Amino acid sequence: MKKYITTLTVKHKNMKPQLALLFCFVLCLSLLGHSQVESLKRRASLGIHLEEMTDSLAKAHNVGQLQGVYIPHVFSEATADELGIEAGDVLIEVNEKEVNSIQEVLSLISNLREDDRISLRYIRDGKTKTVKGKAIGRPKETSEYADVHYEQVVYEGNQLRSILHLPKGKENPPVVFYIQGYMCQSVELAAVPDITIRRLIDDWVKSGYAVYRVEKPGMGDSDCEKGCYDLDFNEETEAFRQAYLTLQKDSRIDSSNIFLFGHSIGGLIAPVLAPELSPKGVITYGTAVNSWFEYMQELTRVQGEMFNLPYAEIERDIRNSTPFWYALFVDQQSNEEILQNKTFYEMLEREGILEDFKNGQFMDRHYTYWSTIHHIEFVNEWSKVKSHVLALHGEYDIQALNANHIYTIERAVNSANPDHATALVIPKADHGFVEFNSMEENIQTLNAGLYRKFLMENYNSEVAKTTIEWMDGIVK
Repeated sequence: MKKYITTLTVKHKNMKPQLALLFCFVLCLSLLGHSQVESLKRRASLGIHLEEMTDSLAKAHNVGQLQGVYIPHVFSEATADELGIEAGDVLIEVNEKEVNSIQEVLSLISNLREDDRISLRYIRDGKTKTVKGKAIGRPKETSEYADVHYEQVVYEGNQLRSILHLPKGKENPPVVFYIQGYMCQSVELAAVPDITIRRLIDDWVKSGYAVYRVEKPGMGDSDCEKGCYDLDFNEETEAFRQAYLTLQKDSRIDSSNIFLFGHSIGGLIAPVLAPELSPKGVITYGTAVNSWFEYMQELTRVQGEMFNLPYAEIERDIRNSTPFWYALFVDQQSNEEILQNKTFYEMLEREGILEDFKNGQFMDRHYTYWSTIHHIEFVNEWSKVKSHVLALHGEYDIQALNANHIYTIERAVNSANPDHATALVIPKADHGFVEFNSMEENIQTLNAGLYRKFLMENYNSEVAKTTIEWMDGIVK
């Protein structure tokens, strides 16, 4: 069970998981149309880069002992900058609590909100100083093409941040409801306006479509009793369901023309929601339809071959991991039960993920997230979808493995509702809407740690062109 194997994304040795995006939901308060009580406060940050202190840094900055955290850069107009913190300072206290590591700083500011009081104690040129003030909210997304609305979804135990891009000058536009992938990350893109997903959003907006996203519980500005890392798949799906119901009530959009766009594992959520909610259309990109037990076996073999691992090693990985996957996905054993198995325990320890699994985490989510996915029959879910469906696969998608899945979706939908589904392969596109000239170039980019650069510079616009042409053809 190699650590590079993960779900609809890749972790190859030193490779970081690539950006994948997802969203939750907005609640229209009763009788208020689209107006919402602005009670969800903006999350704030210090606006600094941090480095762990070393003896050489302590000596260079006249710090009497090895303490604090070094600040090499301060962002303008953020909290620390407004309080007078400068690059080269050494932060030693946050809100009168001593800090000696980056993690300690992050822990103390994890719930920092706009206008919260904050005090920072730091060392500059050998002198200790303390500053106090109010925290400043993080920058928001802006758009040349849209009015950007930061609002909220409220349901039991949760307040979730929603972001709606409304095309400028267009009344009641159709809307794309973007359901991102599995990772517990914020959907906000203010800091990365050139990333591929933001450019896709802009292309939709320029063509007259509103675009809606919402944070998962616990992400971004959201304020929740239970966060993303503790959710199972059904709980996460319910969040998107609530979001759709809220969006339907929004008087600013055309509720008869809502399109679900399920990216990656978002493409598993979409067919679960669509039979009940009846959107105008459903678009999937880079998703799967088989059971999670099957998917993990396929993923291990296909990606192993892509990355030129020896066949004997691939086969050994599959055979060693299959009993563990069966216990987790099929039998739905708890992590405590699984850890009683000596073979599984030793395997997790070898892979360096034993402690995470003890804490309930597996592949960057709660282990129940994956077992609940496994027990949903996605082909059957697709056969219930009466909406128009466009199933897309990127030609050079490493994470979604191959185009077989989209053709299965096409057949499943059309078997119950003829001529409702179309499957298409997007030339030169990968899982993250990046354009590559070959699969080999994609693999080399991932191995070289250059994928983030490609996310900013190599946008494949065919995804936008194909989806816009398809939506234009069925909007009424």
